[in-house]
Amino acid sequence: MSKGKQLWPGDEMATFFRAHILRETALEGEAAERLALALTKAVNRMLVREMPPELPPELSSELPSERPSETLEEAAAAPKTKKTAAPAEAQDRHDRAENFNPYRFSALVTLSKHGREGLMTRLQEIKSAENLRAFAEAQHVPVEASVKRTDDIRKAIIAGVERRLADRKAAAS
Repeated sequence: MSKGKQLWPGDEMATFFRAHILRETALEGEAAERLALALTKAVNRMLVREMPPELPPELSSELPSERPSETLEEAAAAPKTKKTAAPAEAQDRHDRAENFNPYRFSALVTLSKHGREGLMTRLQEIKSAENLRAFAEAQHVPVEASVKRTDDIRKAIIAGVERRLADRKAAAS
């Protein structure tokens, strides 16, 4: 029996959802695309036992994200621009937070391989406090809600990761 394939949010996962939606429901075109993108956004990762067969050319040509010049992010942003009337600055901030990937690196591995300074260097890449908090939550590192400044959040993340690493080492001995 096959172990399956792990899918992460992106074009491959959206294609998986889109293919099943088009085969199993009466939805077509833009409605199927919106549902596929909503499911892709809602699912962090999934293990797929069997990939659906490729879409027929007549179905794939009418879907917006199948066009080579358009990415999944552009297709996902298209419906939002129609619905929202928020100021451009708020929308831009929201888009940056939405595109942030808290799993881009492992805090625990970075600390163990590159030390405290190496982890701080990687954390410096994350500019907003909101994204730092999302990173800490995704990496299972507790950060007090009272900590507000980005530098203080980074220090709290490092301290939390050091505690996790020490706990792991103690449990292994």
